[in-house]
Amino acid sequence: MMRRTGAVSAFLLSLSCAACASYPGFGAYGFSVDSAHAPPADAAALGDFLVARYAAMTNDPREAARRYAASIDTAPESTGIAERAVYSALVSGDYPQAVQLANKAHGVGNFGTLVRLTLGIEAMSEGKDAESAAYLAEDGFGPFNRTVARGVSAWRMLDADGPEAAETYLRDTLTGDPRLDSATLYMMGLIQLSAHSDADALDTFETLWNSGARLAVGLDAHARLLAANGDRARALTLLNTFREEVGENSALESLRKDIQAGREIQVTRLSSRQGAALAVYVPAAALITRTDDDVASVYFVLALALDPDLHEARSLWAQSLEKAGREIEAIAVLAQIPETSPYYSPARGQIAWALLGLGREDEAVQVARQALAQAPDRGLRVQLAEIYRAQAQYREANRLLTGIIEDDALKGREDWRLLFSRGATRHALDDWDGAEADLKRALQLQPHSPLVLNYLGYAYVDQGIHLEEGLNLIRTALTYDPDSGFITDSLGWAYYRLGRYELAIYFLEKAVELEPADATLNDHLGDAYWRSGRKLEAKFQWERSLKLEPAEKERARIEVKLLKGPDEPAVVKAESEQPLPNRP
Repeated sequence: MMRRTGAVSAFLLSLSCAACASYPGFGAYGFSVDSAHAPPADAAALGDFLVARYAAMTNDPREAARRYAASIDTAPESTGIAERAVYSALVSGDYPQAVQLANKAHGVGNFGTLVRLTLGIEAMSEGKDAESAAYLAEDGFGPFNRTVARGVSAWRMLDADGPEAAETYLRDTLTGDPRLDSATLYMMGLIQLSAHSDADALDTFETLWNSGARLAVGLDAHARLLAANGDRARALTLLNTFREEVGENSALESLRKDIQAGREIQVTRLSSRQGAALAVYVPAAALITRTDDDVASVYFVLALALDPDLHEARSLWAQSLEKAGREIEAIAVLAQIPETSPYYSPARGQIAWALLGLGREDEAVQVARQALAQAPDRGLRVQLAEIYRAQAQYREANRLLTGIIEDDALKGREDWRLLFSRGATRHALDDWDGAEADLKRALQLQPHSPLVLNYLGYAYVDQGIHLEEGLNLIRTALTYDPDSGFITDSLGWAYYRLGRYELAIYFLEKAVELEPADATLNDHLGDAYWRSGRKLEAKFQWERSLKLEPAEKERARIEVKLLKGPDEPAVVKAESEQPLPNRP
């Protein structure tokens, strides 16, 4: 997004200076301080606040933090401004500034939850136990920040009061539902390990695993403990299950190889600062899966302030930045992961994806290829194949994916994700027989995947084959992911292709409600309106789609529809060649 905070600042400043020049005998705003028309005393703060708000909305958190900081000086009673200032500093990645602003806010009487959390973490990192305990007291925190503060407090207690006090403190906060207590239980297990209470730690980790909780850093400690105690088979079972259910994790893959090779495995025993960093990281790792912005980056910055070597936090921090369209900053964060880290290779792949998001396609491929040449890592091969797919270089993607799948087969492994990717790739290459075989096998391996169900179902409907089965597959996908605008669009578009326009409109309207900013979904709804005789509404949707910046080919097709309608031969041909709408 364009950053125009400088222009707004100059405009506000010019108004202020013009007023001073016109009324030299008056105050800064051209009024006597005794005038009935004088602005309120906090007008200066309001100007900074408005510029800060604009900076925040235009994705410029550094400027926002600077302007909010000025507002703290002129409107010290506003806790909300202090919170925004600290938040903006953290979301921009400037932890020292966040601490400075939090101290300033606290010094003038502001004591918001993010202010307290930042000061509590800073006090702990400096070994100031009493100050940290006061800042992290749970009263006044919302549920999420309370979880973070509770975990950090437990690790602070480990040093100050001993492991029994820390464990008792955590145990008193449990609800009895491991799914709700997972973050707290992970902290408890890691604290038990640090205190050499290995049997208790193993019980805690087993409870978490059996509840369905899957967290890489928790499983790393769990599997190491099992392997160190001689139960390598169980450790490998858990690691393989994680890989199949969640996906590859570089640190866990490295541990799995060490266990298979019979190497000695060391149990992880964290320092209080390392543990406190994980207490911030674990809830943030869950948060990033539920948000489409960069709010989770606040907590990754706090985690790294406690443990700069927590490189998995850098990886997820970059992911959070990419969600907010801050690819350049994401690349800078990933560049800090050293070659010695197991997260180095995946970071190179992430850098390639960030470059792709910036439209620097040649650089993206070059970075991925260079990383692969340095380390023939399976994950990097997958990343490069997906980059080729994103660039519509389907033959290269198919070659790479086939090589990985064949190598996996030699090791007795089948990955449904790769089969799905190759199936979609082969579909794009007009190899439907090969695509269908891959997609059906992926569905056998992962029968509840909405991604595979949706793709295969729509592919059937799109080709006019297995129509009832196709619709049932899409409907099933929607039951697993009912809030997906793209799957809802698939169902609506399937009904459209079948000529059932009223049903199509019902689902396509719902899809646009779920994903209002997607150009393709708005375009589809316009088509359905047109076929139902609602031509004015159709044109409105197509015009809206154009405002949402579709790809150039899509833009040209929609512009023709606006002029001549969707029955124009060029439009009919283009629409018959459209990719599936579920974003494979």
